[in-house]
Amino acid sequence: MNRLWRQIWIGVWGCLLWSGCAETPSVTPYHPEKWEEIEAYIRKTWPEYTEQNPDFPVPYLYGLNPGTLYYWDLYFHNEGLMRHGYWDIARGNLDCMIYQIEKLGFIPNASGWGEDRSQTPCFSMSVCRYYEEVPEKDTAWLRKVYNAVLKEYEFWTNTNGNAIEDHSTSIPGLQRYGHHSDSVQLVEFYDKVLKGRFKLSGDAAPEEKIAVAAHRMAEAESSMDFTPRFEGRCMDYIPVDLNAYLYGYEKDLAFYEQELGIRGPINWDKRAAERAELIDRYCWNEERGLYLDYDFVHQRFSPVAAMSGLMPLHFGFASPEKADRVRRNLSLFDSEGGLVVCEVSPQEIVYQWGDAAVWAPIQQIGIESMLRYGFVKEAKHIATQWLNTVTRNYLDPQPATHRPFKYGDGTRHPGFLYEKYTRDGQINDYEYPCSVMLGWTASAFLVALETVQNNEGR
Repeated sequence: MNRLWRQIWIGVWGCLLWSGCAETPSVTPYHPEKWEEIEAYIRKTWPEYTEQNPDFPVPYLYGLNPGTLYYWDLYFHNEGLMRHGYWDIARGNLDCMIYQIEKLGFIPNASGWGEDRSQTPCFSMSVCRYYEEVPEKDTAWLRKVYNAVLKEYEFWTNTNGNAIEDHSTSIPGLQRYGHHSDSVQLVEFYDKVLKGRFKLSGDAAPEEKIAVAAHRMAEAESSMDFTPRFEGRCMDYIPVDLNAYLYGYEKDLAFYEQELGIRGPINWDKRAAERAELIDRYCWNEERGLYLDYDFVHQRFSPVAAMSGLMPLHFGFASPEKADRVRRNLSLFDSEGGLVVCEVSPQEIVYQWGDAAVWAPIQQIGIESMLRYGFVKEAKHIATQWLNTVTRNYLDPQPATHRPFKYGDGTRHPGFLYEKYTRDGQINDYEYPCSVMLGWTASAFLVALETVQNNEGR
């Protein structure tokens, strides 16, 4: 099916299923008797992914590659770990991130090789959940965390002279993604990664390579490397998700100061409210009923809607009316395999974070955003789709073979979870063969299972 007809079909199918045209569909659970088996597998296997790296003071949980700590991933890892009571591992993850902030002034995309950029800031939200749920409160540790969160916030907002990266935009109070690669690194990034991925000319002048690579490097900082939502011009955009996360940091800093009895110079609640108002003003598209990334250079919305537009719901500052309109538009992202990252749009390549990709954190964000506003049927729909996709490939992984990559002989065997999936519910081998993974896949599975079990009959 070509892309145009596919887009038409998906739009019609989604309208019939999700929008105001009909009730949210129920999804037939796939081998639900196996869900608890997978939960037990997660509980048993998670500690095996813990390692002591000489670059860090304490052990941490790696999600994919031994020896590498990935920033965005660890937020979702901790969500699952804390649900199963693995407080020590979760604390170790957070302490390693504190160490990175103290050492570098920020948390890198990936330890070792990815330190010329950060990733979507989510450290503080994981700290808050840990502090609120851990059996014993450690205020001395919280004070250390507060200083680290404040330092990372300064990295993202360029306050107090923090100029590791430039995240400023033409709209004061709203930030963008960036990087701090030098020209040599950018040219190398172009030649080794972008040229093949985007079918670019190898004969381009160095300045052209640098210009292209700078935007794509910033896109990697968005945690979505790569995605059509920024049109290859990431640094020209005010991203909904980044600014929603920074709203979360501002609310958390208010909480830390209250817990620690600190009276700082900034009214954090007021600053958060101001940011929420700016996000509504510049990123809410009334015509489409969606939050969209805003191109502040050309003063227009991104033409591609993405699940990142749910973050105002995830943090609870979207109005009930806006939240309901977003809910009605979830059909844009629905598929047999789960929620895809972006709506279908004309694309010459298959993006890792595009309309064909079903990733664990997107499912978790979708579930939690719907639950926050009481949209239980929608949350259960997303949860059941995800449980089905993970379970189907746990029992009978498809495709059954792959090009040998990081493990194995190219043959997949039952009994595993995977890094990423596709809109048709199979394992996602786009760009590179998919690896076995626990990490955020396991965490989103636990969130989905909890959602279904807690809302039986609703």
